[in-house]
Amino acid sequence: MKWNKYLPLFSLLACLFLFGCEKEHNDQYVADIDGNNYKVIQIGSKTWMAENLRVTKDKQGNPLETWCYLDKTSKCEEFGRLYSWEEAKKASPEGWRLPTADDWKELEIELGMDAEDAETFGWRGTDQGTQLKEGGSSGFNVLLAGYKDGIVQWDGRYFDIGYFGSFWSATEYDSLTAIAYWVYITSERVLKSEYDKTSALTVRCVKSD
Repeated sequence: MKWNKYLPLFSLLACLFLFGCEKEHNDQYVADIDGNNYKVIQIGSKTWMAENLRVTKDKQGNPLETWCYLDKTSKCEEFGRLYSWEEAKKASPEGWRLPTADDWKELEIELGMDAEDAETFGWRGTDQGTQLKEGGSSGFNVLLAGYKDGIVQWDGRYFDIGYFGSFWSATEYDSLTAIAYWVYITSERVLKSEYDKTSALTVRCVKSD
C-alpha cells in the first residue's frame, strides 16, 4: 500500500514527539540516605527536585538538626523538613547540592523572568511564582510550607504554613544572613531576600553539574 513508504517518517516524528514529552515531564526519582524518594524535573539546563527535602542525615550518616512545622511529624511527611542555612548546606543527597542564587536566577529566567529583574531583591518577575506553585505549569510544585523563625533576630516560632513557601540558596549575603526565595499564595511573583541563617526554611536540591 502507498502509505507504507511513509511509515519511517511517521516513526521518526513519533519518536521526536515522545522524547520531547519525556524531557518536559521527567518521571525519574532520586533517593536520600534515609531512603526517601523525590521526583525530579528538568527545567532549562538544570535538574531540580520537585519535592521538598525530608532527610535527617548528611551523606556520611551524621544526624542533621531539622524541624517539622509545629513539631508535628505529620507536617514533615506532607511538607518536608525545615533546615537552618548551615544544615541545609549539608543535607543534599550524593550527586546533588543546595542551589546557589545563580541557579535560582537561571530557573527564574527559564520561566520567563527578565534577567535584570532576576538580579534584584524584593518582589520580581511577572507570573513566575504562579508557575512554581503546586499545580503550576513548571512542574516545580512549591508547597506553602511556612518556616521557623531564627534565634538571632527572632524567637524561633513557626509561621505561615499555607501562606508561603520559603527556600534557601547556598549563597551567603553577610555573616548573619543568606539569600532566600519566597513564593506566596497571594502573589504571582517571587520574593528574593536576605534572611537570618538560623531560621529554618524548606530545601530543594539541584543536581550537581
